[in-house]
Amino acid sequence: MEVTRSEESVGEADGWSASLTPEKRAAIRDLHRLRPAWNLVAILFAALWACMLWLMIAFPLWVVRIPGYVVIGMLIHAMAVLMHEGIHGSLFRNRLLDRGIGFFLGAPALFSATAYRVTHMNHHRHNRTAQDPDEFTNVSKLRWIVVFLFYAWGVAGIIVYVFHVPIMALLRGTRRQRLAVLLEYALLAIVYAGVILGALHFGWFPAVLHGWIIPLFFANLFGNFRGWAEHMMTRPGHPLIQTRTVTSNGFVSFFMCNLNYHLEHHLFPAMPWYHLPRLHRLLQDDYRQAGSVVYRSYSRFIWDAVRTGPYGLALQSLPPKAAATP
Repeated sequence: MEVTRSEESVGEADGWSASLTPEKRAAIRDLHRLRPAWNLVAILFAALWACMLWLMIAFPLWVVRIPGYVVIGMLIHAMAVLMHEGIHGSLFRNRLLDRGIGFFLGAPALFSATAYRVTHMNHHRHNRTAQDPDEFTNVSKLRWIVVFLFYAWGVAGIIVYVFHVPIMALLRGTRRQRLAVLLEYALLAIVYAGVILGALHFGWFPAVLHGWIIPLFFANLFGNFRGWAEHMMTRPGHPLIQTRTVTSNGFVSFFMCNLNYHLEHHLFPAMPWYHLPRLHRLLQDDYRQAGSVVYRSYSRFIWDAVRTGPYGLALQSLPPKAAATP
């Protein structure tokens, strides 16, 4: 399929997918078709953010603010996930448009779309290997350090990752990519400085504090739990078992833009987010035969992760009968 040949769609399924039936391969090609109207969800996220901010300003009570922080944090995280779609060219299949929109979607979460693209493409190329910039066990050869950082991830993972992304991009990127990363961070610094200074000058800083800065902590938590579940405590070596899907529920999937279907995303990175649940259903027999790692809820995964630790396995699998659709 043409869409799996570009750099943005570097995946792990090329060799394995040859074993699929012609009918499944045809269905997968069809699932790569864009439905650009789905991207209007970004406008919905922005509108919900504005509504929550208005409520928090109109009713400055903790019973309003605390849920507001959680909801806005969830929306910031959702926008960052859509930025990730742009990294893979799955928003419009137009590099200029995908990257331009990706800049605005990633900025609230403190991410540079350009830096993330460099680091993330390396993650897809080298998933669960010594060259994977996101592989947790590559951090140190000392077990106690890995164990400490593993549990610390649940609290501060994305905070650290915000710095990890540009560092890895500058270390592993080409000269042209490094220049683009530096320019984009300079632009982000100007935007952030403009927002903060403008808010201080016009007396809007409370709105910025309660509507963005504090919710970033909750966006961090959502990103931590999602990121924890994607690869940690799986067996490396095969595309169907080294990445985990957490089907969860429709509410969670919507506000994660289906990135909880992470196994499906790694198999076919160019597939738009709104088609991933259908791919999940299509590949149930293949998953069951390979022993793929599929959890029904994040709460169950987190419980297993806390008990298991970074050197164990958290491998809840599909039921033996015909797959139940989440």
